[in-house]
Amino acid sequence: MLPRLRLPTQTSHGVVTYPAGATFGPRQMRDYEFVWIVEGDCEYRHGQQTVPAPPGSIVLCRPGETDFFRWDVRRRTQHAYFHFDITRVPRNWPKPADWPLVRNTSEGDILRPVFSHILRHVGGDPELLHLSISHLLACFVLGQIDTGAIPRDTLPEPVELAWQFIQRQLDRDAAEPITLDDLAGAAFVTRGHLCRIFADAIGHSPMETVRLARLDRALDLLARSNFTIGQIAELCGFASNFHFSRRFKDAFGKSPRAMRAQIHEGATPPAPRLLIRLTR
Repeated sequence: MLPRLRLPTQTSHGVVTYPAGATFGPRQMRDYEFVWIVEGDCEYRHGQQTVPAPPGSIVLCRPGETDFFRWDVRRRTQHAYFHFDITRVPRNWPKPADWPLVRNTSEGDILRPVFSHILRHVGGDPELLHLSISHLLACFVLGQIDTGAIPRDTLPEPVELAWQFIQRQLDRDAAEPITLDDLAGAAFVTRGHLCRIFADAIGHSPMETVRLARLDRALDLLARSNFTIGQIAELCGFASNFHFSRRFKDAFGKSPRAMRAQIHEGATPPAPRLLIRLTR
């Protein structure tokens, strides 16, 4: 038997990239959250317990305690996450207090492919989403995580190449400008052809994709870091707080300050504007 879950109307989920030395919390958890440490080391504190979470590990955050993340102090950290709640646990399962906080993965595990599947299909069939999260939770709790690797689909090659270039540049120095010529060169196509295939593949122009990628990173840091709004504007490559606030409000309908306050009061963050799967 699988657990019975309750999902938010708009499931809070995403992928967040932190610069070295970032922290997140302390926060009082209201529901459950799975966190996949994609890159970088992490230290996770839940109540009185502190556990390491190396790259590839999956963390299960749970309600009723205050938790805190300390991200890698030497290099950037990237993690994916989504929230859910549990209304009934199968009788033959261990008690929730005995569930592990972290599962370390290895090649061929089931946790990361299912996690990726969930992130790609949030907003789709709700029954499928419930079953997928239930399956992930069951494998995590019961320790049955071994399987074969699952291949992934790809974007058109020029879009993949341009998107990888955008991510590398933002990771290296988000304040550095990215031009259409840069993207066309990275994709080995003309500027006009790149604009056409971007519009067909993801519904945005290349330069709009760059802007939205910066804003999506800013949204993640607003919701899930202790950086000030000014620091977030600088980290995400915006020329000024005014420019950042205006662009952010255009994209998400609220100022960065209002959005952070709303999230801290318990509201679900909006979905990222740029719904491209990670292609690292």
